[in-house]
Amino acid sequence: MGIKLFISFFFLSALSFSDISAQESTSKIVMQTPNNITHATIAIDGMACQEGCANKIGANLKEAKGVLSADISFENKNGIIVFDPTVIGLEEIEHIITNTKFNNYVYTIKSIQINKE
Repeated sequence: MGIKLFISFFFLSALSFSDISAQESTSKIVMQTPNNITHATIAIDGMACQEGCANKIGANLKEAKGVLSADISFENKNGIIVFDPTVIGLEEIEHIITNTKFNNYVYTIKSIQINKE
């Protein structure tokens, strides 16, 4: 009886170990960074404050698929947007900025400077 119990215990232990090993090998997550990341510094006219205008523009940009970050500054009158151009184009980013609605403010693009990483 002791040998049967030992063999059963050994068999169950081996199954448990192989199951853990299988879970570990399949649960690895591989993160890939897009190699097309682009930084755009966009000069924006029409903002009246940080809390309303700049923050609203930034929030709208951050909701867009392909925009990795959007730092909009009322003080600097610009935004630094990091995006993947294979997912979202510069024209769509401009559209989001100029179509942002906060009170009756109208936002326009003065200039765009592109820096690819």
